[in-house]
Amino acid sequence: MLAFSGNNRRRRASDLTEMWGRLSSQHLSGGQGCGCSFGGLMFQASDFELDIVEFVIGDAAKADLPGVETYIDAIAKRGPDRYSLRALLKALEEGDARSASDVEIDFVIERLKTTLSNIEQAHSKGRFVCD
Repeated sequence: MLAFSGNNRRRRASDLTEMWGRLSSQHLSGGQGCGCSFGGLMFQASDFELDIVEFVIGDAAKADLPGVETYIDAIAKRGPDRYSLRALLKALEEGDARSASDVEIDFVIERLKTTLSNIEQAHSKGRFVCD
């Protein structure tokens, strides 16, 4: 994985913070309903905050980067089964790496970028149309 400079990391984290700001309050449809929620379940993207963070931790374990979980726990853990994605993004944006290596920080940023970009693409307003 390419290592990014500190300024580039903070810029990329800032972009992720903006993206999460757009996504976190969006309503996402589930089940058989359309984007307007008629006939389906409705969630907010923020309902998946725990899943997003745990996805990063799980991928880090598979990539043999155990320091990622330690870093995320120190920055974003808010009790059992609770993480603050906003706190994690803020720490990344401020360059707070604690004891995490550049490789681990870059890994977190890249995984969050992939996940948030996929959510944004899958749930963009242009994709859902009511008949």
